[in-house]
Amino acid sequence: MPKNHQATAAAIRTAYGHRLRAADYRDLMNLHSVTEIVAFLKETDAYGELLHGLEPAYTHRGYLEVLLKRNLFTQCLHFCGLEHLQNTPFFRFFIYDYEIRELMKKIQLMPNGVQAYVSAMDAWVAPYLSFSQDALARAETADAVIEAVAQTPYAAVLRKLRKNGVLSEQYTQCEIALRACCLERILEEAEKTVKGDDLDALKKLIGEQVDLINLINAYRLKSVFRADGETLKSMMLPIAGRLPKRVCEELYTAPDPAAFLDVLKSTRYGRLMNGLELPDATESVRLEHAFQMLRQKSARKALHFSGHAAVSLYAVHVLYQIEVQNLITIIEGIRYGKPVSYMQSLLIME
Repeated sequence: MPKNHQATAAAIRTAYGHRLRAADYRDLMNLHSVTEIVAFLKETDAYGELLHGLEPAYTHRGYLEVLLKRNLFTQCLHFCGLEHLQNTPFFRFFIYDYEIRELMKKIQLMPNGVQAYVSAMDAWVAPYLSFSQDALARAETADAVIEAVAQTPYAAVLRKLRKNGVLSEQYTQCEIALRACCLERILEEAEKTVKGDDLDALKKLIGEQVDLINLINAYRLKSVFRADGETLKSMMLPIAGRLPKRVCEELYTAPDPAAFLDVLKSTRYGRLMNGLELPDATESVRLEHAFQMLRQKSARKALHFSGHAAVSLYAVHVLYQIEVQNLITIIEGIRYGKPVSYMQSLLIME
């Protein structure tokens, strides 16, 4: 009988119970500086331990944002360590995410020389990667980048995309292909670790997240760049979600944003969006906010109903990503003197 690792799932739900609530966000939005934000967060259950050694008056905005992002990673490591799941298939999915981030950073900065990546890389993540970050940093050519990740599935992806010995000109295609590779990998690993209803719940959660990310990007491209169907299809994650292929085709080939929305309204996501849209915002802002709200609702539902650690960890990773982005939105909003109403329109809250 497969293990559900319910102790880990219970610990994840307990930790998520300490999340920031709407009242916390309202208080944060009414602060006036990073100093006040740090002082406030130090008094919360969610961030008190992380920030206990910081002196609010001397904490730089950029450093605070780095700490918040790194904390998401270390929390997932902590959860995996509770029942020694670090090397169990699927439970490294959040590390794969950072591997893609580092690879994309390297590809983007290659034209600027080796030092550009060295200055930008997250060196603290090196012990957890499945390739040598030092070798990646030293790479001066596309071939050297591929050699640095030769023992990973990413090498085959990059070989296909290398053109005339260059990767940086294929940046967008590289990111889509690498993220698709990552998703295929975690779905394959999920099959080895999770069974029955829990596997169905995990696949449903991942499928919904893929659908919503694709819908967000598709609407942006359709409304801002008037992208045609072929362009849209080439820019989407090529992983089957919960939307039928026929519906995706109709969405991507819609001649304009209005037609896109007409098709969307007939889908399960269109129906679920009722009541989630912001009343006093532009259509694009309202729609993207509703999509993000659906991402949150999907993850919260999975976390609530599943007792399997794999489902719980994937769900809470999505939820913590949203919380960190909310905090960064507030930090940047206060930095630039934005009104509370503006910041609130960008937050994803319960």
